[in-house]
Amino acid sequence: MLDVYREILPDGFLLILSSDIADLNGEVNLSRALHRASRSEKRAVLIDCSLVESLSDEAVELLLAYSFILRAQSRRLVLCHVPSAVRYHFLDLDPASQPLLVSSLLEAVDEIKISY
Repeated sequence: MLDVYREILPDGFLLILSSDIADLNGEVNLSRALHRASRSEKRAVLIDCSLVESLSDEAVELLLAYSFILRAQSRRLVLCHVPSAVRYHFLDLDPASQPLLVSSLLEAVDEIKISY
């Protein structure tokens, strides 16, 4: 099951994913967390995947959907420490559909400061 920890940052809303998504409850937790984060007035939603080894296809689709929603609001979804298999999935998309992928949380925070 996936656990999602939330933290409000000055310029963003941080979600830290923990464990692998192995059942529907994990995706429900992720969906709720993304929904709450997208309703905040923060410029970006940062997702730290450093504690997960993989994400299900449904979780990836959920991340892509929220990337689109946030982009329509002139905001960003920033993913860091993305597992390799998932990273390649995102990199195969056209640039307009990709969430921003960075290697570390520090880089993610720097990126949202530079972007705005």
